[in-house]
Amino acid sequence: MTLDIILPIYRNVDMVRACLDSLVQNLGEIRDHNPRLIAINDSPDDEAVDAYLRQCQADGLIDVQIRNPENLGFVRSVNQGLAMARRDGHAALLVNSDTLTYPGTLSEMLAVLEADPQIGFVCPRSNNAALATFPPAPHNLSGIATTPEICHIAWESVHRHLPRYSFAPTAVGFYLLISAQVVANFGYLDEDFGVGYEEENDLVMRAGKVGFRAVLANHAFAYHAGSASFKLHDIDYKGQQQANLRMIDARHPEFLPLVWAHEASAEYRAIAQMANLVPTVDGRLKIALNLLSVGHHHNGTNELIMNFIRWFDRQPPGGFELHIICKRSVAEFHGIDRLDQVRLRTDVTPGYAVSIFFGQPFDLDQISVMEHLAPINIYGMLDVIALDCGNLRADNDVQTLWSYVARNANGLFFISDFSEETFRHRFRRRFGAQVHTRLLPTRPSAYAARYEGLELRRDHVLVLGNHFAHKASNASARILGEAIPSLSVLVMGKGGDDMPSNVRELHAGVIPDVEMNEIFASSSVIILPSYYEGFGLSVMHALALGKPVVARDIPATREILATFSAVEGVFLYFKDSDLPDAVRQAVQCGQSRVVEKDGQDWGDWSRSLFDFATGLLDRPDICDQLISRIEDGDMLRRHVASKGETAHSGAVGGPVALNLAPVATVDLPAILALDGDAFIEAFYIQILGRRADPAGLDHHRALIANGMSKEDMLRAIMDSPEFKDRRATITVLGADRLDKKAKKRRKLLSLG
Repeated sequence: MTLDIILPIYRNVDMVRACLDSLVQNLGEIRDHNPRLIAINDSPDDEAVDAYLRQCQADGLIDVQIRNPENLGFVRSVNQGLAMARRDGHAALLVNSDTLTYPGTLSEMLAVLEADPQIGFVCPRSNNAALATFPPAPHNLSGIATTPEICHIAWESVHRHLPRYSFAPTAVGFYLLISAQVVANFGYLDEDFGVGYEEENDLVMRAGKVGFRAVLANHAFAYHAGSASFKLHDIDYKGQQQANLRMIDARHPEFLPLVWAHEASAEYRAIAQMANLVPTVDGRLKIALNLLSVGHHHNGTNELIMNFIRWFDRQPPGGFELHIICKRSVAEFHGIDRLDQVRLRTDVTPGYAVSIFFGQPFDLDQISVMEHLAPINIYGMLDVIALDCGNLRADNDVQTLWSYVARNANGLFFISDFSEETFRHRFRRRFGAQVHTRLLPTRPSAYAARYEGLELRRDHVLVLGNHFAHKASNASARILGEAIPSLSVLVMGKGGDDMPSNVRELHAGVIPDVEMNEIFASSSVIILPSYYEGFGLSVMHALALGKPVVARDIPATREILATFSAVEGVFLYFKDSDLPDAVRQAVQCGQSRVVEKDGQDWGDWSRSLFDFATGLLDRPDICDQLISRIEDGDMLRRHVASKGETAHSGAVGGPVALNLAPVATVDLPAILALDGDAFIEAFYIQILGRRADPAGLDHHRALIANGMSKEDMLRAIMDSPEFKDRRATITVLGADRLDKKAKKRRKLLSLG
């Protein structure tokens, strides 16, 4: 294949020089295609441009120079070069004079053209080229992307994550490669488009009617200053653009629907999100810890979270920024606002490379927010209690949600072999996520610091748990209170009015850390009657204090104890009737002691999780996995919409977060992807928080039948008093979709 490079030129000799220099410097990489460089001077009265082009031709940099007798405009100028290519059976590359070529731009575009016989058009990625723009703003360098070098750096940092090329409804004429067959059969730009705008779309649409496709070469980049030559003309180029768009719409009514369908596609949305992987000017990537479900309470999950955050806060500055997303009051409650290296955020604006959720998602809102924040999602699947306990499973849809996460998350982390094993058993065929499993710290010293300075007493036995049945704290406290009347029993839970007089109840989760530490330190025995734990942090707290432990014989506890060379003062029991005797032995024993074998501290554990999370950035399948996740996510949201409900909220397996107000997520792209009644039901449920009543359903069916767009309908609903009065904390994802569609609609209306 022989290639003609057609360079239409209008004034601005410095820009032309930079463009031509960058082209010539890289022609060697396509030498086998015998490139012929055709320069067309459409500014014959510009002496500087004329002299420069004459010198270039004399130096052999230009093969053919055409000097128009007068200014003919972009379209007529390009057609002169296309006529030569058509006559000689060559492919053609149209290159605007306000572009810069980089190493690999030319060779990669030609390789993509030859990758599929039906590819007729190829354009590279650019900083300023409509649907070919990548990475799209906003990204971490977009605020300073005022130079070609910065624009190229932004693309270069992330393009490797994209597929080699992407099919698109059209190509962009700023830097457009056209196959020899398309040139031979469709090879001219229609001069009815005047000085320019939309002429390349017309050519792509004409060739597209017989099956030639346009693609974006994702691994090729050309800088584009943008409309530089038009700005030198004394013309109404905006009016020209609108007139030509009206012409395109009349000739090719499929054009705009194809563009809109492309923008709604999973691949387009995934590639747009790859912009989150552009590093900051300091070369750092942003990681989000999604703590929106964390409340004003203490439990094992929050202890895990805070140890990880404190570990990161102690690290020297590196290649990552850690952003904590939570309510400000939650940050104050847990002391996050007093840390130095982490950054506190209260919004869910995207822009992160990785988002981490330290727990299982219990509703679709949590998944939607995670996927909105970052292209790489990681969940801590701490246990499957909510799935295994029948009373909890009956009130949630975690089977569907966790199956989706197992298949589509980038990473899952587990806090014990037991937690991973049980999860895998329930989702055998679902795994697409990478897995990180590491037992939480089993070095008692990792837990001892919080008890420094406290007096160790033997005032009571402490039964740990909460109100959930699998924790068994209430039933165990009653058994102990009745079996050993002389024993002072303190229980974390809620057992009712019929507890023995020697049992005192405390409400789990809301006791301040300082007071809880005192309760632990003043206990003679720590009792852990839970039937089911993913790890069991309280075992380690008891061992850190040297307190005797009485625990139900469950896999998670055995896994902890197996990390020690020797264990004293830990008493396991199998059935409730054995509990009193085990407690008597523990009281008599007086203390616990272990000999460490291969334990780790919080620094070891946190570093291993951090390395796992950041290591996912090196995987070559990030974009492919994201495309699959978006496709599956659209189906999941249709499933939820078809059921007429959102997944139930409320984590189980530990103390429940104290939600101060209901939380809801409005996922506009997912709603817009639906049609008919499913679309109407989805926006009622997500936006208004209720099912559509029959009158409302009929009303909106009629609006759709009468031509009202889905975007206008959503805009009206979100402006309604009912939505504004909704008593919920609402996160709206993809609001910019409504703004973009409104602008397009106004543009089309102005053409009529």
